[in-house]
Amino acid sequence: METKSFMKFAVCFLFAIMPFCVVCAQATQTKLTYQNPIIDRGLADPCVVFENGNFYLFATGKARDGRGVQIYRSADLVQWTQLPGAVEAGKPTDWNYKHFWAPEVIKVKGKFYLYYTASPEDSPENSGNRVGVAIADHIEGPYKDFGVVVPHGSIDGHPFTDSDGQMYMYYTIENKNHDGLKAGLIYVDKMTSLTTVERKPKLILNNYSWQEGPVISHVGGNYILTFSVGNWRDSTYHVRYAIAKSPLGPFIEQKNTILQTNEMVKGPGHHFLFKGNDGKDWIAYHGWDPKYTTRYPRIDPIVITSDTVYCAGPTFTPQEIIVPAQ
Repeated sequence: METKSFMKFAVCFLFAIMPFCVVCAQATQTKLTYQNPIIDRGLADPCVVFENGNFYLFATGKARDGRGVQIYRSADLVQWTQLPGAVEAGKPTDWNYKHFWAPEVIKVKGKFYLYYTASPEDSPENSGNRVGVAIADHIEGPYKDFGVVVPHGSIDGHPFTDSDGQMYMYYTIENKNHDGLKAGLIYVDKMTSLTTVERKPKLILNNYSWQEGPVISHVGGNYILTFSVGNWRDSTYHVRYAIAKSPLGPFIEQKNTILQTNEMVKGPGHHFLFKGNDGKDWIAYHGWDPKYTTRYPRIDPIVITSDTVYCAGPTFTPQEIIVPAQ
């Protein structure tokens, strides 16, 4: 009798607390809806970083205040607020007078390192472009320029730190490279500090007439190189990937694409990979509208394993996000 009574009590108690458990589960997560483009403004080459409960989007070009590299902040990937620009432009003869392309931000020992491409005023065929760095104590800046990192014609710098602590800089060769390297190829160089490279560049990708925007992921013992190819001005621009056993390659390109043109998003590319506040992987990228008037910033979830990369984008309809409650 005592056992039967206890079982009845346990069943009743379970049914009694089930609604409460559902409420608790709902309280620990939030459902939001985003729709691409996430910001109604031309923002190319987006990099998204999560810091102190907020997402920060860095993008190519000058901000409204005239400073180089645009910055936006969001708590939920849906609503975005524009912040002051990141770094003060130099004089016409300085390395960072114009362009301010392809920003990427990393945090090391409490400081934020902003790697970006810039050029002096005189730059025939963009030959003055270099990858350099600016540093700040806060992710929102202001960032103080620390000069050139890759000392020859280069764009789209991507810093990567391997599991053994060695840092690498991946980048694309710019036109009229004074070291004699062919434009449009992706190279890697070991970093000797956060602001310098070894100056022993190694070619890792030469499969197309032009490839750019390299990003490295280390998953399950493999190194996944994601990159953009094609003409950035039209629908041929898209994102692909290659796999290697070492950060120095050799990288073997895979057959399937990650992002490509559809009826509403043209030429998606120049991406960045980031973690959401739920720990899941996302891809930030830009894509033209159907009339090719503006390159807008966009995001979508992405799946990255040791041997494949998959993204359902580019999306252009409302998409639901389930995120942990703050």
